[in-house]
Amino acid sequence: MRKKRVVLFFIALLILASLVSMIASAINLEIEKKAINEVVIKELDNPASFEFTIKNLGEADNFELYSLVGVDVIPKEAFYIGKEGTKKIKVEFKTSENIKKSSGYFTFVYKIKGENTGIQEDRQTIKIITLKEAFELTADNIKTDSENATVYLQIVENFSFSNIEAEFSSVFFKFDETFSLKGFEKKSFTTSLDKEKSKTLMAGSYILDADIKVNNISEKLKSTIKFLEKSGLSVQENKEGFIIQRYEIEKRNEGNLVNLAGITTKKNIISRLFTTFNLQPDQVERKGYNIAYTWQKELRPDESLKVIVKTNWYVPIIVIIAILLIIAFVQIYLTSALILRKKINFVRTRGGEFALKVSINAKARKFVEKINLVDKLPPIVKLYERYGATIPDRIDEKNRRVEWNIESLNKGEDRTFSYIIYSKIGIVGKFELPAVRAVYERNGKIKETQSNKVFFLNEPKKIEKNY
Repeated sequence: MRKKRVVLFFIALLILASLVSMIASAINLEIEKKAINEVVIKELDNPASFEFTIKNLGEADNFELYSLVGVDVIPKEAFYIGKEGTKKIKVEFKTSENIKKSSGYFTFVYKIKGENTGIQEDRQTIKIITLKEAFELTADNIKTDSENATVYLQIVENFSFSNIEAEFSSVFFKFDETFSLKGFEKKSFTTSLDKEKSKTLMAGSYILDADIKVNNISEKLKSTIKFLEKSGLSVQENKEGFIIQRYEIEKRNEGNLVNLAGITTKKNIISRLFTTFNLQPDQVERKGYNIAYTWQKELRPDESLKVIVKTNWYVPIIVIIAILLIIAFVQIYLTSALILRKKINFVRTRGGEFALKVSINAKARKFVEKINLVDKLPPIVKLYERYGATIPDRIDEKNRRVEWNIESLNKGEDRTFSYIIYSKIGIVGKFELPAVRAVYERNGKIKETQSNKVFFLNEPKKIEKNY
């Protein structure tokens, strides 16, 4: 028994020694990174590159880099770092097409695997952009006495381009350049203006285009050039909308002297009724059917005068539609030979159920015959078997229809039909009954008409009878 315990003790010592050896030989790397080019441009399919300084705090080993998230890591070959040794290597990360579908910062996990010491994980962030997003196009303002224009093209990322072919164009000029740019570098280009063309242009903002070509990949950049008034005032105008028309004009003093800015707009005697301004006009002058509104303000450098004019045509359009609907309803009323009117009254029952008396009046404005009068019952009520002077000719319980057949009505003659509906379920809120429809003949032609709809609130207002 004693001998067995001694054997177990030595086995335990061997296991403990093995564990200590494994811990001592586990991977332990200290990694410092310096970005060479952390940007991936979708169209160019370039890898992001970094300079890694790896210090091995563990046992000497051969190491290799890899990733399992759709990123190809270069170098693929293993490299040796001795114990307490340091190695500098250039590491490139090439993303898959699926990852490049999104733009912006992308953080992923990559791994460093030791041949004998295990695996260590680390994270890396790269930036994915389009070719267009790597550039910024700007230009200096142009004055009326300017002889030249200056355009700027800047790289806004840590990425270098060589042999860039660019064509710059606007209403003022057009020229070509071939050049190279380093990361974050800004380059200026100066060209002469078309003075004769400039004389015919109004002050304001004009489009500046740059068609660039890099590695046989083409992209179009856009910006604006401000053409200043002689006084140093820039003008911005914007018109939009059809039913709600919005006109915005802004004059800004981009010079270095105080300038008087004036803005004038005109409206006719109708549109002015539906027009509002963000600022009260300084002057209102009527000329015939037009009204001129004027704003004036002394502007210090970098101050602006901004006027917003809104004309809302919704109200007159709604009024016109309402008038047309009224005319249509009046025309239907005047041309209809049979007029139907529907009304309801609350009925108090002995059992306290909700009940209504429905009355239908049919009046002939001209002689009509073969009249079929149809009323529909709401789904939540039942028909009480007590009617007015005229009993329905047909009750269709399945389709919830009540029908009367009238042989004829002479001009000026009218009939009233009534019935009672009830419900043991309480009605809350607004209760609606559909319109009554009638099909009849007039001079051998089939015609159709309908009544008004009726509504009832849950609070009783009239008591007609008990039953």
